[in-house]
Parts: sequence; structure tokens; C-alpha cells
Amino acid sequence: MADELAITARTQIKYEIGETAPDAYYLHGLVAIGIDVTYVLTGTRGVLPTAQESELISCYRSVDAPTRSLLVQLLQGMARMSMATRKKRDFFAAQGVKRGKPGRRKAVPAEAPKMDGDGDTGAPASGPDRMDGR
Repeated sequence: MADELAITARTQIKYEIGETAPDAYYLHGLVAIGIDVTYVLTGTRGVLPTAQESELISCYRSVDAPTRSLLVQLLQGMARMSMATRKKRDFFAAQGVKRGKPGRRKAVPAEAPKMDGDGDTGAPASGPDRMDGR
């Protein structure tokens, strides 16, 4: 590490054991070689913005304060809408369930009885002659 950052090994050791604090030039050098400086300083992983996020930040900084406020409100509203639609859509998609009214089932149509030539079905309509006992 010392060779990579053009410092002495003793200086690197002092930084690592906490005897001295690294200066801004050292931290800049860490970033240049791909080390997460936020992690070095805080122990928490930092997240670098993507190119698109950096462009968004740059555009945000280039407008006046009232426009910034409107942009924040717009993005907050869009985020809420996105979360609301995602929850509904993802829940049913993940469950593999089609949306329907709870507690209701579609009635299965019964087969129509077959009639003979004189309009009689041949089956008793009700009473003791019925097979199901009703």
C-alpha cells in the first residue's frame, strides 16, 4: 500500500495502528486506487453514485432553490406511486393468485338434464323416488 501511494512503510503503519491520522492527500490516493474511503473512515460501506445518478445530482445543483424543492416533491410523489403499484402487483404475482372477491367462488353451471321426445327428463323431480333421498 505504501508503495502504491508513494509514502513510507512507517507512515502506512502509523495510519493503520491509529498513531496518526491520514491527511486528505492520502485519502485522495486511496480513492484513486479504488479503495472505499467511507469504509476506511467510518467502518460503513459507502455507495458511489452511478453515472446516471451523478448526472441527476449535477442537474439538481444547477437549478434555483424553488425548482429544487419542486423536483424533490415530484420525485417523492413518483416514489410513493411506484411503491404503491409495486406492492399490489408483486404480491399477487409472487403468490400466483388471481385477484377476486374474497370468500366468493364462481358457481359451476349444472349440466342441463336431457329430455326425451315428450319433454320428460326421465328422472323424478322430487319425493321418495329420487335417488339422493331428498
